[in-house]
Amino acid sequence: MADQITSTVSSQNFAEKVLEVEQLVIVNFFSNTSNSCKIFEAEFVAVGKEYQSRAIFAQVEVDLNEQLVHQYGIEGIPTLLFFKGGQEINRIKGIVMREKLRRQIEGALLVSSSRNSGEPA
Repeated sequence: MADQITSTVSSQNFAEKVLEVEQLVIVNFFSNTSNSCKIFEAEFVAVGKEYQSRAIFAQVEVDLNEQLVHQYGIEGIPTLLFFKGGQEINRIKGIVMREKLRRQIEGALLVSSSRNSGEPA
């Protein structure tokens, strides 16, 4: 995923780029050798372009970051983790088509905004 919409994170900078950010962060755990991940890449990047002003899109190469894979219990790829304020708020396993991914992001943004405004989620 060489697209500028996404940023690469690793065990070394995960806290800084994901956990210490207040904005919604969507992390794609993937492998360059996985056909499923290659199929999903286009969906992730396309939706990332749509939501780049409202969320951060990041990627973790599982083969290079086994510590994060174990820490977050990644059992298959691709897997998306949604973080807000350093907390995981949602998880999607497997390939997700664009419309379902949009709905999941919209839901996460609604939860995020209601938490920020002090309203019950």
